[in-house]
Amino acid sequence: MSINRLSVACEALAAGRTETKRTRFDGKIPAILKAKYEGKAYFVKTYGCQGNVRDGETMAGLLALLGMHEAKEEKEASIAIINTCAVRENAEEKIYGEIGLYKENYQKDKDFALVIAGCAMAIDGLGEEIMARYPWVKLVISTHEVGDLLSLLAEALERRTINVRPLLGEIVEGLPVRRLDENKAYVNISFGCDKFCTYCIVPYARGRERSRKKEDILEECRELVSSGYKEITLLGQNVNSYGLDSKDGYLFADLLREVAATGIPRLRFLTSYPSVFNREMAEAMAACPNVCPSLHFPVQSGSTSCLRRMGRRYSREEYLERLREIRSIVPGLAVSTDIIVGFPGESEEEFAETLSLVEEAGYASAFTFIYSPRPGTPAARMEQVPPEVSHERFLRLKDAVERSTSAYAATFVGKTVEVLVDGPSKKDSGILSGYTVEGKLVNFPGPSYLKGCLVKTKIIESKTFHLRGELAEDPLFAKARDVSYLLSLQEETKLAKSKIADPSSLAHLREIDEKLKAAQKKLALAIGNAEAHKKAKEEYELLLSSIESDPLAVNYRREHAYLADELATIRGMLER
Repeated sequence: MSINRLSVACEALAAGRTETKRTRFDGKIPAILKAKYEGKAYFVKTYGCQGNVRDGETMAGLLALLGMHEAKEEKEASIAIINTCAVRENAEEKIYGEIGLYKENYQKDKDFALVIAGCAMAIDGLGEEIMARYPWVKLVISTHEVGDLLSLLAEALERRTINVRPLLGEIVEGLPVRRLDENKAYVNISFGCDKFCTYCIVPYARGRERSRKKEDILEECRELVSSGYKEITLLGQNVNSYGLDSKDGYLFADLLREVAATGIPRLRFLTSYPSVFNREMAEAMAACPNVCPSLHFPVQSGSTSCLRRMGRRYSREEYLERLREIRSIVPGLAVSTDIIVGFPGESEEEFAETLSLVEEAGYASAFTFIYSPRPGTPAARMEQVPPEVSHERFLRLKDAVERSTSAYAATFVGKTVEVLVDGPSKKDSGILSGYTVEGKLVNFPGPSYLKGCLVKTKIIESKTFHLRGELAEDPLFAKARDVSYLLSLQEETKLAKSKIADPSSLAHLREIDEKLKAAQKKLALAIGNAEAHKKAKEEYELLLSSIESDPLAVNYRREHAYLADELATIRGMLER
């Protein structure tokens, strides 16, 4: 497969940064899409990183604007999206396998549309090959076209389309979102990457680093807090570089403190770049009790010479020194990492340095990968390590990581920790699963109504990849505490209180009342004149519709429904 698109991207990106274009979603919905798909189902399948997950949530939000609902499985979908990843091995083969699943949809529904999106579409020629092989693929887009999904899909219904722009440096705010989790949320703070590691396709697929405005980030986070979310993860390919492109002096440590001040119970961030993580960021973590003492700190290799070939901008010694400094500032810090095995030119001596670094760093967990070349990246042109050598080293690394992970997990036994409950286990509905602030998975028996609650759990056994615990408090008290928290932070409650005290809001209520009385009077006086009565009725109904959508009315209905649901839950528990 040729790599012209990536080569062109590389040259253009190296030539310099262009100014970030910032726009807002206009909310326009193509009539042809509304007519064809309203009331039908969509399905979004996402591969890869948290950034891809967040893109998938946005695309689902856009489809929901058409009046569509999420399908429970692929065969129910009238529109399906495969959101691809180019980082993992055999990305193309996985894509082809997924596309084949939708042949039946295409055969039974003439309006079925399959969209292929994501980072893998930056691979030159892949989109064209997909279009040639699969007639049910209507649209191919990259990560940059997510905000234009609806308009591009409308065009694709008339003529199948490939729209991939790997160099775009744009940020679109105000896009709708259909979040996958009702308690934990991802919030993008930046897009793209400027590091150009020799093995990585991300800078070519997602463009140069560009930071969102702090006002937009904080607004999104406040909305999540007021909606009852318990955890926010700030996302970026390199969150530590946030704000460097803006050149206004407002950087990641400043943002971390401000987001923490929104009152979100738990705050995380992904991913950090070791040489850019500074003391101010560590101090911000330590100063904010709701910032989780958990740090993903990718090392990739324990060998300085190998790191140099990777294009990583630190040495082994600098990485360990930075890690020691952060741990001295943030008590109880849990550190995870990424490690690549079999990178081009990796010698046995270099691999031995990686093993020794794993032991010295004492990781809580690690994601390990056998290197696989990505088309268009410099490392793909280097001398490759034989597959059997890479595999043997991977097994040795896996053993070293599991020893480190097990040793860390053992430190939790006998402790009582706070767990944010994700919900019942898929294998056993009587077992709940959730995570500690350090990011350790905990399984423990408990009632399903604790989903979304922060509960105290005593750890009674450690496993390599999870902990086993038992509730350390009455579950009803934990639920009641959760309800109390949600009520205190509900936007509707706060807004209702502020509206009562706000003179401008009282004036707004009086204005609505006067308009309603005037419309009613006009409607009554028009009786006997069919044309005038019809017009007055239309105006009256339009006014009622605007009142129904007024924030005060919306907040009242939401608050009423929320209180009714929560009180019903508590009543049910008390009656048991």
